[in-house]
Amino acid sequence: MPQLRDLFPREGQEVNPLIKEVALVKNLIKERLHPLDLLRELLSNAGSREVGATEIRLSYYVNQHGHVFEIADNGCGMDYTGETGIPGRLDRFLGLGLSAIVGMKSDEFSWKGLGSKLAYQSQQVQIETYPAREKEVYKVEINDPWGTITKNNIPKPRIYRFPPSEGQQPGTKITIVGHPPHRREEPFTMEEIKSFLVHRTFAGFTCPREVTPRIFLTVMGTEKELAFGFPELAVAKRDDETRIVDETKEGTVPGTNVRIQVRMKGFYTWEAEKYDLSTDNYNTGLILSVKGIPYLDLDMEEYGSNSLRTANPGMKKCCLIVECDQIQEEMNISRSGLVDSAMTDLLKKLVGEIFRRIESSQDYLTFRKAPIKRKTRASAKALDEKKRRLESTEQRWVIHCNDDGHAVLLGREPENENDALAILWKMEAYGVLPFAKFVTLAHAGDGPDLIIHFQEDRESQPDRYTVVEAERFFVNYDLHGHAPSQYPRVVCWDIGRKRIEVNNTTRLWKKTAKVGEHLVHIFCLRHMPGIDVVGKAKAEELKLL
Repeated sequence: MPQLRDLFPREGQEVNPLIKEVALVKNLIKERLHPLDLLRELLSNAGSREVGATEIRLSYYVNQHGHVFEIADNGCGMDYTGETGIPGRLDRFLGLGLSAIVGMKSDEFSWKGLGSKLAYQSQQVQIETYPAREKEVYKVEINDPWGTITKNNIPKPRIYRFPPSEGQQPGTKITIVGHPPHRREEPFTMEEIKSFLVHRTFAGFTCPREVTPRIFLTVMGTEKELAFGFPELAVAKRDDETRIVDETKEGTVPGTNVRIQVRMKGFYTWEAEKYDLSTDNYNTGLILSVKGIPYLDLDMEEYGSNSLRTANPGMKKCCLIVECDQIQEEMNISRSGLVDSAMTDLLKKLVGEIFRRIESSQDYLTFRKAPIKRKTRASAKALDEKKRRLESTEQRWVIHCNDDGHAVLLGREPENENDALAILWKMEAYGVLPFAKFVTLAHAGDGPDLIIHFQEDRESQPDRYTVVEAERFFVNYDLHGHAPSQYPRVVCWDIGRKRIEVNNTTRLWKKTAKVGEHLVHIFCLRHMPGIDVVGKAKAEELKLL
């Protein structure tokens, strides 16, 4: 039976595939994960060595068109040639095509013109640039670039040329109005933008750098200068609660002579609050840094971490950065993730080896015991503080005096519910409660505090296995949301600040309160017969301390 290829002539004709670059770019732009990715890319462009800027200013505000982002630098400016074969910086910025720039010499951090492409997702782009080697200032306007691209058309920038003003210095200013056009949420805050910049852009550089530009951020009219570098790396210090990581591994991609180097740096800690670690701050877990710029989170489990990522101390208490410059070509075009390749497999392998070494080390095993030591230290400190308060001349004591003047110590003046219960039970044991019967059967813990046999006076009906709620102050009865139908009796140290109207009775120590449709009986220990509160001097005079 003849093969399909045998039915056609042997000679073939080479054809050029149809490429819809505008449609491709439109989908590329939609890949961006965060609306501030635009700032990340523009800041990378301005901060590259080739630009040579010593000062970069970022501004953000909102107008009738939506979010507006501006970036200005005092670098070399962008020259313009208008020739596809030898494009200048401005040509490349305005270019939408991908294939047109592949193979050309690029700046330190450039990535297929991603910054300029993200800028096109806006209602307007304005550029003013003065190239250091030219005598002209270029001003560019691109109106409705995103609307044009969504119709699969190419936006048409309009370029104007002007002579520089007297004393004008080289540099570039780019303004992106309404980025992206569909977003109309509340404005970003200073802290939101600052945290993103110092943890996900050139501003948060993770490597040493000889020359660092000053970076200023203005948000809705308020200006701050950003300290250069990933901030947590500068402040983290090793101690009992924190461990510093700095490990390097190298490997060769199988079947090639391509070598990559992976460096993991950062720290893990039991004191996340000390370093303001939070997923909202982009400073937790495992972060990939390429050429010094922290771009994206890596899954700690996928990259080989076991106990570090779970609860010892857990992903949210780790600030670990993986630096690998060679992996740049394996990033997806939007720089939001890594593609599947032999090199990314090797990256996972090397990072996994670092994790295994850390998690099996004696230093890490010692670190895991830190919470036990911390708890012991905290307990000792709390115990010492309690002792000091009890020994203080300011401490007040609850005593009971009978009719012949004999006094007994019941405890400190209650500071909590348990203190009130201690006084209640001592009064019960001494037989000085003013009830015909009060016998504690159980301290329930959950539900009612006490289950008792109770008879208020000899004329009252005895209640067996009844419930009583205990509080330091009666006000807590309402705050704790107790149902008066289930807890109609309350024993407390005192009433406290009144949230519910409380009524007196003929007995000083008994009050009542109407809670909903139910009458609650309140018994105040503070006002029971024989109860007094004295200072340390009086308690010592009575030989009670």
